[in-house]
Amino acid sequence: MSFLGDLFHSLQELLAFGLERFYDLIPSFGINIIMLTLTINFILFPLTLRQTRSTRAFQEIQPEIKRIQKEYKDDPETMQKELMRTQREAGATPGGCLLPILVQSPIWFALFRVLRNISWTANGQLEQFNTEPLLHAGTALRAAVERNDIDFLGMHLGTNMSEGITAGGWGALPYISMLVLMVASQYFQQWHAQRGQTKKSDLTQQQRQQQQTQQLITRGLPLFIGFVSWNFPAGLVLYWATSNLFRVGQQFALFAIDGRPTPPSSGPPDGGSPKNPDDGDGDNGSSAKGSKPHPVSQKKQRRRRK
Repeated sequence: MSFLGDLFHSLQELLAFGLERFYDLIPSFGINIIMLTLTINFILFPLTLRQTRSTRAFQEIQPEIKRIQKEYKDDPETMQKELMRTQREAGATPGGCLLPILVQSPIWFALFRVLRNISWTANGQLEQFNTEPLLHAGTALRAAVERNDIDFLGMHLGTNMSEGITAGGWGALPYISMLVLMVASQYFQQWHAQRGQTKKSDLTQQQRQQQQTQQLITRGLPLFIGFVSWNFPAGLVLYWATSNLFRVGQQFALFAIDGRPTPPSSGPPDGGSPKNPDDGDGDNGSSAKGSKPHPVSQKKQRRRRK
């Protein structure tokens, strides 16, 4: 096994250990999944906050980026320097957007593997998939899983959603409710993030097309995830629904801390006057650079005065 493979396996064992310890506190596998999911999201909150602010900063400086690209289109070197300076002053560093995703993704995949392994253990499928149990022998959770005692809210968390729903009768209702909750919470999170961010009268044709694409993603992605989850164990869907609900609450908190992102504007940044086309791109553009205050710098100065 490679170094990365060993590291990923160690991460799975750490998550399994967390489930075992939570089970010692509260002997309910469903509550353990919720507790572990919340713990992971709380630990990752600082990275999520950084990612959100970096993404917002990129959105806010788009008019300034377009102005720089137009003003220095014949001077690529100066354009690159100005773009880097604008991003740095706004806090829109590429690492701020990408690093949290790179950190979170292995954790999500590892937890997926742990919950799937527990499902196989409960259903006696470990030999079928030629794998070993991640839960440690002698722990209370391992004993409960081997007894197939992992029910929660009327669901057997090791049963695939498709099997639970197609079984029919009242027993299918908890599985249907969990799937609906997961899809609805995913949709609400995306809808809430975009609400009030677009005013069609202020958008260019390109921005209207981008808005339509975002709306399609908002409506289609939750349904796609629900379709994919059809063959997932109920425990995984519980994890996913819990994560969605946490992110909804997290989103409300972020908006309370930083405010809602301002709607995109097709005009010049900070309400400045459009550049006169008759001014040309030669020396006038160079003098404009020296006289025109940087919008991001102005914003930081206003914050300092407050």
